[in-house]
Amino acid sequence: MDCQSIMRRTATPLYDDAPLSTAIDFMVEKHMGLVPVVDRNEVFVGQLSGDRLMRAMLPKAFTYVRGVDNVSYVRESRQELRERLETLRNRPVGSIIDRHVSVVHPETSLIKAVFLMSKNQNVIPVVEEGSGKLLGAISFFTVLDALTGGQS
Repeated sequence: MDCQSIMRRTATPLYDDAPLSTAIDFMVEKHMGLVPVVDRNEVFVGQLSGDRLMRAMLPKAFTYVRGVDNVSYVRESRQELRERLETLRNRPVGSIIDRHVSVVHPETSLIKAVFLMSKNQNVIPVVEEGSGKLLGAISFFTVLDALTGGQS
């Protein structure tokens, strides 16, 4: 079985030069915590995750802190977090994406995709070999659906 046989087409990727406000609104509306990002030629460039977005909202002091136990001195109100989120809205999506994402091609074996997922990457983008254009994605749910009879 190859990746093409079970991948789901990606309906609405985000563009790397779009403002983060677009991504934030999209993620909230679709309840998606992980979204593929492409350039204007539809070439896959990375993924925007909820944890990357949350990390970008943290105060700069947190980049120097090691461990949660060391942050008890930081007091943040909801309004302060909201203001920090607002300052991110005009930055480009590409400024906070993860660009080090493993990808597969349509002909890649499903077992390779499962292996990549087991290495802490829950969604594997499927890109066209050569051009790098985003075609779709495979997730834990896609694999389970295919293996339990949802797709063939």
